[in-house]
Amino acid sequence: MELILIIVIILSYIIGSIPWAYIIVKLFYSEDLRKKGTGNIGAMNSYEITGKKWIGIAVFILDCIKGIAAVLLARLISNDNIIDVSASGFFVILGHNFSVFLKFKGGRGLSSAVGVSLMINPWLLLCWTLFWFIEFQFIKKDIHIANISASILTPAILLIIPEKLIMYLGIIPGFTKDILLLLTIAICLLILIRHLKPIKELINKV
Repeated sequence: MELILIIVIILSYIIGSIPWAYIIVKLFYSEDLRKKGTGNIGAMNSYEITGKKWIGIAVFILDCIKGIAAVLLARLISNDNIIDVSASGFFVILGHNFSVFLKFKGGRGLSSAVGVSLMINPWLLLCWTLFWFIEFQFIKKDIHIANISASILTPAILLIIPEKLIMYLGIIPGFTKDILLLLTIAICLLILIRHLKPIKELINKV
């Protein structure tokens, strides 16, 4: 493994591990998100526990910036190496989901995935958001089900979309459809892993 890739992985994971939701809620409300609500260290639980929209929005933006920062940093130090950039996108979300600063507890990776998508190829975000909206608005108004459905269907639809169309929104030179698909699958798996509890609850209701 090249030294630059190792550096990218470590830095991306550390950036992702910064628990903005925990920090902000602890700072302004003296509450420990790990012990409140869903226990999720993210924007939604921050909002639900505090009742303040600005806190939820602030957490979402800061977590999104983590994804943006990790990819930008990887591009800078690796000179747009596709493997290094892909690793940054994966490990910043891994850090968010399993923060080293919170004994490997964290969020569900959604906000950081938005930042990663915006910096690599917005197709990932567009597809995921479309599936989420359809599920939530027309099938069942359940955020967890919408998250799960979108995370399962997004890699599938990327298989169908023509590569030329995907490349039209590509930001990084040489980032092919195949590489984007692999990264998308990896990111969606990270999101699904953090939805295991809601998935089990859904299965038990069947």
